[in-house]
Amino acid sequence: MRILVLLVSLLAGVPSGAAALTWQTHEIHLQAALGQDEVEGVFRFRNTGDTPVRILSVSPSCSCVAVQSGKEVVAPGESGEIRAAYKFNGSVGHEVKTIAVVTNDQVGHATILTLTVDIPEPLVVNPRFLFWEMGKDPAEKSVEIVATYPAQTTVGALQCSNTLFAARLQPEAAGRYRLWVKPVDLTQPSTGIIGLNVVIAGHAKVYQIFVAIK
Repeated sequence: MRILVLLVSLLAGVPSGAAALTWQTHEIHLQAALGQDEVEGVFRFRNTGDTPVRILSVSPSCSCVAVQSGKEVVAPGESGEIRAAYKFNGSVGHEVKTIAVVTNDQVGHATILTLTVDIPEPLVVNPRFLFWEMGKDPAEKSVEIVATYPAQTTVGALQCSNTLFAARLQPEAAGRYRLWVKPVDLTQPSTGIIGLNVVIAGHAKVYQIFVAIK
């Protein structure tokens, strides 16, 4: 009888066994906390077929996303998960990253998993670049600094990589600051970086302002 069923299946062009990964969700939406620099999303699945499924590849859309698949072969009825850790690397706002999963039960087709993250911008620095022309007036220029969450933000000391630039920080209203920069000498081209040390929700971070004489 089993031989007869197999022959009928072959004649009909239908495989006798079916393998399939069923995903709990294809999209995860996360809200990052203030000061957080990394989030992790977990995509869970189950083999609802009756033959093993082999995971051939798991490819994120960005090198900033590290993935862990856990197991290479998923037996019938077995569950598993893919973990996607996204490191922000200074990104803010609405970020969308994808992971393409290729398995042997879907030849020529990839399952796309989407990790969406909303990252708060704790400190607005504008502009991030100041420059002066050689031989012109060495006027002092300023950068506006606004803390989005002033109660959880502490703005600390300045660090300047080049002594040809003098910098000072002036507090204004609550959560607002003005960074003043003045070149000492405009007779030669030069560049520098001013580091602004900030602690946001207990996390230390350095914001960089670029200065140049051209």
